[in-house]
Amino acid sequence: MGSETNQSDIAGIGHNLPEEILVQAWSTRYASAVVELLKTEGGFVDDPADRGGTTKYGWSLRTLVIEGKVDLDDDGRADFDLDGDGDIDGYDVRKLTRGDAKFLYHHCFWKRMGCDNLPRPVGEMMFDQGVNAGIGSARRLLQLAINRCLERAASAPAKLKVDGAIGKQTLDAMNWVLRWGALGMPALVDAFRVEVRLRYRAIAERTPSQKKFLKGWLARADRLGRI
Repeated sequence: MGSETNQSDIAGIGHNLPEEILVQAWSTRYASAVVELLKTEGGFVDDPADRGGTTKYGWSLRTLVIEGKVDLDDDGRADFDLDGDGDIDGYDVRKLTRGDAKFLYHHCFWKRMGCDNLPRPVGEMMFDQGVNAGIGSARRLLQLAINRCLERAASAPAKLKVDGAIGKQTLDAMNWVLRWGALGMPALVDAFRVEVRLRYRAIAERTPSQKKFLKGWLARADRLGRI
């Protein structure tokens, strides 16, 4: 797998990390995936109905408060306290650049989920849903999708425990699905989309204020696995 460092992305990072930390090589696969993700996430949004709060490039205030406290340069200040006022708040969300967003997505999601080690487009689907639903939820969605496929084959191995732990058993079951002629990657991608749609519909049913987002969520589910 080739890799590249995109200097235009690095130049856009708005915090004060030294260049030797910022200039990291990421795979061309990630570079493509994050471009597609940013198309979906859009720019600055401050919708009172959005439970994540103020959001820019998909980074909500709630998530930035959690993930932006990293201090990779050991200067005693949160790297994403972009306005330097001692906390991470809506003003810092507004100051995020596309470079910031790409750095954070790579550091907090792509690498953490091991997406480069998953077959294409499983890694890309997991990345999208890790960002949108949380890493644990994305892992459970994959296990549910694998189980949906296993149900279609009489000689399949036992269904997985849906616990969000992507270990040997889950990977073995996924590989079994991918090798089985009547299933394969198309079946797994379709099953993953189904599980994502079910999750979105459950959220809208459980919290009526979120129904306004359902059409967009379902369109997002339909795009999974197409890059």
